[in-house]
Amino acid sequence: MRILEHAMHLASVEGLDGVSFGRLAEDLGISKGGLQALFRSKQDLQLAIIAAARGVFNQQVVVSAEHAEDGLPRLRAMLEAWIDYLDFFEGGCFFTAAALEFAGRPGAVHDAILDAASAAYQTTVARINLARRLGELPSDTDTDQLFLELHGAVLAANHARQLLGRTDALDLARSVVRARLHPPHHLST
Repeated sequence: MRILEHAMHLASVEGLDGVSFGRLAEDLGISKGGLQALFRSKQDLQLAIIAAARGVFNQQVVVSAEHAEDGLPRLRAMLEAWIDYLDFFEGGCFFTAAALEFAGRPGAVHDAILDAASAAYQTTVARINLARRLGELPSDTDTDQLFLELHGAVLAANHARQLLGRTDALDLARSVVRARLHPPHHLST
């Protein structure tokens, strides 16, 4: 839907609160009343934007990595796709911006963002655990720590690119992921 596509890009730059019926109507050349009939409230609009952004993330990151072999290859492919995803929205990672905006604000919008973040965490952890079970990562790998390291590289790349203007940020994140997910040669012993 053209409305949600534009709204996601706008929210990535100006935040979910920066997306209004008036702004969307003006930007898209449609009636404000028509938008309000579709979404009823600003919260409904925000929830629809989050759902659409979650669909983009799933397609761009999770599904795009399905071509890779199970285990470490799929985990690497997912992280590479996650880094590529930082280019999808004008404002970088939609969920990083939304999480910062709504972290301390309880309610349905916060819960929808939390649910999306939890799903990304669970998918990543499942792939880390599979790589560990397949012997592609050391058996004593701390799954939560590795998730934080990998996710931290993605978040740092988003921050460095969006705020600091670092054009090399995505390449640096890829280097961190490759180095961290390079299996030691002694795993088979």
